Amino acid sequence: MNNRFLIVNALIPFIVIILIVVCERCFGIRKKESIKSDLFEYFKKVWEASENGSGSDEKDSFFQKFFGMFIQTYEYEKYKEDNNKHRYYFFKLVDLFIVLCIPFLTLYLLYVKEEYFKQSEWNDTYLYVVILVPLIFVYLLNKYIRVRQYYETWYRHLRNRHQMEWRMLEFIKNYELKMAGVKSEESGAINESLKIDFINDMCEYWKTTSSEIAVPTSPKDENIFAEFSSLFK
Repeated sequence: MNNRFLIVNALIPFIVIILIVVCERCFGIRKKESIKSDLFEYFKKVWEASENGSGSDEKDSFFQKFFGMFIQTYEYEKYKEDNNKHRYYFFKLVDLFIVLCIPFLTLYLLYVKEEYFKQSEWNDTYLYVVILVPLIFVYLLNKYIRVRQYYETWYRHLRNRHQMEWRMLEFIKNYELKMAGVKSEESGAINESLKIDFINDMCEYWKTTSSEIAVPTSPKDENIFAEFSSLFK
């Protein structure tokens, strides 16, 4: 009976976390990533199609090199965004699981105290240990999350990816306007002008972004209650 009671208490936090993840997946906008992927693939198609008649071989070689570096940068930004997001959510779920386990462990200890402890051996210190030790672990884990800055890194790469996607969409729009005959200049001149504008915009954005990176400083110590409140942020 005691083992069954312990198993039930251990499973409840797992079930709660699974339900939270399932609900988040169900209500999340899964189509968004598909739309972003389609934009990226179409941008590559348009860029490669616009290389025909864009100018000399030297210019084509320059545009191809920049295009290759841009693709690598975009994939890197997406990888770092996903990696830090998953790490951040993983550690937060671990925190949540530990916090949810505390009341069930307390109930289990109260349930079995008469069987495993004699009246003279029982002490309320056992309850304090069951409560304080997990809380201290959660506090230290939350400190680790703050030091590693998973959330800040995730946001930074997410912002960079969105900015690059906006530039891709702008390039596609101008190219499609040219193909629709809205712009009457020569095809090669337009392709070259679109690519130069795209390269200048991206270089200017990367320059601005690099200048915004602040020198990291030692995090300020906060009281333990502030750390626990940040668990759910």
